[in-house]
This record gives sequence, C-alpha cells and structure tokens, in this order.
Amino acid sequence: MTESGSLSFPDGPRTELEEAIASLIEQSERVLRAQGRLRALLRATQAVLEQSDLTLVLRSIVEAAIELVGAQYGAMGVINPGRDALEQFLYVGLTEEEAAAIGHLPEGRGLLGALITDPHPIRLTHIADDERSVGFPAHHPPMESFLGVPVRVHGEVFGNLYLTNAGRRAFTEEDEQLVEALALTAGFAIENARLLAETRIRAR
Repeated sequence: MTESGSLSFPDGPRTELEEAIASLIEQSERVLRAQGRLRALLRATQAVLEQSDLTLVLRSIVEAAIELVGAQYGAMGVINPGRDALEQFLYVGLTEEEAAAIGHLPEGRGLLGALITDPHPIRLTHIADDERSVGFPAHHPPMESFLGVPVRVHGEVFGNLYLTNAGRRAFTEEDEQLVEALALTAGFAIENARLLAETRIRAR
C-alpha cells in the first residue's frame, strides 16, 4: 500500500500483468476476426449454392471470393477438354470499356498456365517478381498481389479461381484457406448446375 492507501505493484509484476492483459486482448480480437470471417464464408457459400444456372454459378463464385478476401479483381478460368488452356474466362471487377481496351481474353499462359499445369494454390505479393509471370497486355489495369486456387468437380480440376489486388496488403495464408474452402463448395454448385442443365435438355 502507498501512503495514500492505493494498491500498487512492483515494476516486475505490473509489467507481467500488463503483458498478460495485452495478450488476452489480442487473443480475443483474433477470435472475433475469425468468427467474422467464418460468417463471411458461410454467406459466400450460401450465395453460390443459391444459383442453378452454370454461368450464374461461376459469376457468383468469383463475386463471393472477391468479397471474402477484399480483392479488387477476380476471375474464373474454365479449362478446356485438352487440359492445356482456358476455354472460358469470366471476370469481375473490370468495366466493359476496360475489358474492350485490353482486347483478347487470357488463354492460360504465365501464372494462369502454371495453375493449369500444376493445380495447387499460388499466392504472391508481387506478380511481376515471379518468374512464371509473362506481364500484362497494353491498357491492362495494374495488378500487384495474386491468389490462384483450383476448383475441382469430382476430384478433377474444372477451372481456376484468380484474385488480384488485396487492398493495401498482400493475400494471407488465411485468405488462401478461406478461398480453398469456397472452391470446395463451388465444385458442388458447378456439378449441381450441370445436372440441372442436363435434366432440362432431356425434358425438352
């Protein structure tokens, strides 16, 4: 006790107590962030599963992924039957004018091709620093960070989900895990849309 009657601690115990409190606060904040991101993943999953048309499913996957990790641009590349290029490239984030200025859509070279050849997640802070990058065409908007994740249907790679420009930061390992979880759901949604389309064709 001090002369004024207030309780005091020696410097050592007080520092330890402050560190313990700070650690508890940090852990609580991590738990809250994790809960928030899990809720976001559930919302994204629901948005994807609510669609039945294949094109709408693919777009909803990209939109959900962008919102989930705070990316500026996103795209889904559907791999062709030969497994050596993209037969469809659906993008979100570019305006029609920006897309028209770029011209021909990607076919699966560079980093996009690397995901086709070796379907495992790719996460980069600076695209240009990677030796697999082949650069961008004229009038292409600046893209810095990159996250690519394969989307599988019945174990076979259907296509790849591409995300770029993670706000003012790089994509994190947690971002990668969340997008992989979304890609797993996406595979079921794609298969469901395919089955519905086949059923409608048979019905006609």
